[in-house]
Amino acid sequence: MAIPKGANSCDGPLGSTTDEPSVELLLGSHFLGGDLQGSDELSSAWGFDMTRSLLSHDVPDINAYCSTGVSPGHEEGSSRSSIRLDYHGKHDVDLLWEVHGPTNSSPIVVLGGISAGRHLQPTAANPSPGWWADVVKTGGALDPSTHRLIGVEFLGGAQCPFPTPGPITTKDQARVLAEVLDALGIQHVSLIGASYGGMVALAFAELFPERARELLLFCAAHRTHPMATAWRSLQRSLVRFAEEVGHSNRGLALARGLAMTTYRSPEEFENRFDVNPTYFDQEKAACFEVQAYLEARGRAFSRCFDTDGFLQLSESIDLHCSDPSAIKTPSTLVSFDTDALVPPWLVEDLASRLPSSSEHIRISSIYGHDAFLKESRQVSDVIRLALASPKEVLQ
Repeated sequence: MAIPKGANSCDGPLGSTTDEPSVELLLGSHFLGGDLQGSDELSSAWGFDMTRSLLSHDVPDINAYCSTGVSPGHEEGSSRSSIRLDYHGKHDVDLLWEVHGPTNSSPIVVLGGISAGRHLQPTAANPSPGWWADVVKTGGALDPSTHRLIGVEFLGGAQCPFPTPGPITTKDQARVLAEVLDALGIQHVSLIGASYGGMVALAFAELFPERARELLLFCAAHRTHPMATAWRSLQRSLVRFAEEVGHSNRGLALARGLAMTTYRSPEEFENRFDVNPTYFDQEKAACFEVQAYLEARGRAFSRCFDTDGFLQLSESIDLHCSDPSAIKTPSTLVSFDTDALVPPWLVEDLASRLPSSSEHIRISSIYGHDAFLKESRQVSDVIRLALASPKEVLQ
């Protein structure tokens, strides 16, 4: 099977394979259905129109949106607020956000991995695609012409540095999000989080249960896997060593290349890369296709991220720990069978511990942890299904 070459989380998704993986729906540990191949079959099976959002709204000027590519109701904001952080006490931090869509639609917070910021859609100030461009788009599962979508910059990220040494936690990020919502005058939100963003969404639901309407999480659980922590700790050690010898950018690129081997799967690499060397360099060292790919991904990441932010957010992942019993928010959890960082059994463990209604959806994919970026059709179907399903908040 030919696998299209794509970008990592820093560069954004480049689409998904044309092969359709199977989707298994579980409630707790019980199967509810078989394969879900597309929105038409979902519509028939579940009795609703998958192409129409169930959030009430007045549709803005769609023609203007389609002609400019800039979402209607767009707003960018920033402020500074004093927030109590887990390891730093009361601290002044910058808040940065981006909002798209009609103000009278129910707000949805959209959070991605550590390299995904607040930018969800092209704007006049920033015409580049958002980090989840195959999902957040006109006619997409998260359509800014019908949904009110909120993106927030992570504290410590490339656009929101936190210069004070010391850890940043997912609960710190949740407090930042709460301050942003306060600035926007929003009390209740639904949260869609992928990877690190899913961890932050869990932390938000734990700290602010009265504000979280529902959770839809991709590739995220209540804690990390020790093997995943082992991989990330080596990446951080590599970055710190490179800083000591004066090659911080090179260290960051190498760490990202190493990380890419954990984001993807052996199955993808087996089908995608030739095992034979492509050439020999001047020192007569063999150079391989997969090596060139990892080096390119590393260089791209080092151009849009800094070492301090990487170290803080990578560590923040491994410090993540949410108490499932404290999360009362109805939740839809999505895992991918080849995800080595957040394996399906860990997501199922979270589902079994949640006191609120929860649904665990397992999707087959060759893309590992990055499947939430690559499997845009399956991810979109799940989002439409989750947003259309009635939820009951546990009191």
